Amino acid sequence: MSERIFVNPGEIYFGQGDERIETLLGSCVAITFWHPVKRLGGMCHFLLPNRIHGKVPVYTGDGRYGDEALQYMIEEVAARRTPLRDYQVKVFGGGRIFVNERSGATIGEANARFALSALREIDLPIAGQDVAGEGYRYLRFDLATGDVWVRRGRGLPAATPGREPVKPAGGFR
Repeated sequence: MSERIFVNPGEIYFGQGDERIETLLGSCVAITFWHPVKRLGGMCHFLLPNRIHGKVPVYTGDGRYGDEALQYMIEEVAARRTPLRDYQVKVFGGGRIFVNERSGATIGEANARFALSALREIDLPIAGQDVAGEGYRYLRFDLATGDVWVRRGRGLPAATPGREPVKPAGGFR
């Protein structure tokens, strides 16, 4: 039986072995890293792309902000002496939950845009994604296999081409 680890908003987990990492996403975004040979990886669950504008960006290890959470994940990869390019990276979440009344944009859309853009900036291919839409997502990430199961809440359409498939149909194993 695999160990279950639940990652709350603002948390980051990196591990190895027979573990399943789970989280619940609304407008937040989770990025998963998985090394297929060493069967290790992790997940970050961030709430906002970065800190409030105008403040000096200082890395504090705060997983609530996408830029800091991604930096932490990269440091975890380096600490394990594994090349970043050897990881499969997937992005999930960014649902339309809260709307910024001034701009009309949603926090979820901003989070998803940040994640996809930041990964492109560091030339890290995205192996799978399921972002935007309405409602929530419940994720289960199996470190033994690299599989990510997605259970969608009310308002999200079925998987579309280019998105991580829902596995298995009808819920989790």
